[in-house]
Amino acid sequence: MADHRRIKTVVFFTVSTAFLFLPIPPPLSTEEKVIPPAYQQKTYFPETSQAVTVHFISGSDKGPTLLVLGGIHGDEEAGYLAAERFVHSRIRNGNLILVPRLNAAAIKKRQRQGLGGDMNRLFDLPEKTRHRNPDAKVVDLAKSLIQQADYVINLHQAYDFYAPRWISRERNPSKWGQCNVIDTPTYHLRNGDKLEPGGFAQKVARRSNERIKKKSYQFLVNNTNTGGPKTRHKEQKGSLTYYALTKQHKIALAVEATKNCSLPEAIAFLTIAVNSALEEAGIQSDTLPTEDVLVIGREINTGKKKSKT
Repeated sequence: MADHRRIKTVVFFTVSTAFLFLPIPPPLSTEEKVIPPAYQQKTYFPETSQAVTVHFISGSDKGPTLLVLGGIHGDEEAGYLAAERFVHSRIRNGNLILVPRLNAAAIKKRQRQGLGGDMNRLFDLPEKTRHRNPDAKVVDLAKSLIQQADYVINLHQAYDFYAPRWISRERNPSKWGQCNVIDTPTYHLRNGDKLEPGGFAQKVARRSNERIKKKSYQFLVNNTNTGGPKTRHKEQKGSLTYYALTKQHKIALAVEATKNCSLPEAIAFLTIAVNSALEEAGIQSDTLPTEDVLVIGREINTGKKKSKT
């Protein structure tokens, strides 16, 4: 019995001594941080007609967050198809949040309005009545995502071409195509700071237009002066961008591609605009969707073939 105990003691001492000579990993530096997953996907309101899938793409370095939304109007196909093209993007810094199909019910019906009316007019619903609107929960989701962003872009499509003065029936101030829509050039905050959506929109338009060969399709900036006393667009007070600017103090713009072109061309214009916005925001990327119209056309045809099988 004594010999057996002696053997156990020797073995324990040998094993314990061996552990003393194992390499000890260095402690984590206080500057090191846990890097979030590069890609996450979450679906809200699943298995309903209002299901919304949100894609979160993160870079390994810190940087601003850009929120891109499409499909708030179901009859503006280029908006949600363009936003979907960014799902597989890889960025180096900052974050990209994508909501390609915000208004699933309207998209399914291929119409402007969803279950509760024009969703881009529901961001100022009174608290007393908002519970009656079936789209209120989707609007609340959009508001929560806006809170996480520094820049907000809402993708749209419209007929004809915006122009600051009357040129023709197709080009005049009442049209919306091919423009970056802002609610005001400068927004003053109560603490004395200010936001400059106008400057951002102009720079994004400038970057976009360098890639658009046809001058007649280049982007202009459309200031709706939404909060001004003489605005022609009071309805915009219920819009997503006006809420983002005035309630959450984010630089926000709506990008309107024209419907007076092919669908691949419209998707290309919106892709160019988002790529330009990423560059202007300082979000660096390794992979972004191509802006080539022929490639986009092939993507659409491939997608249609897959949906039929």
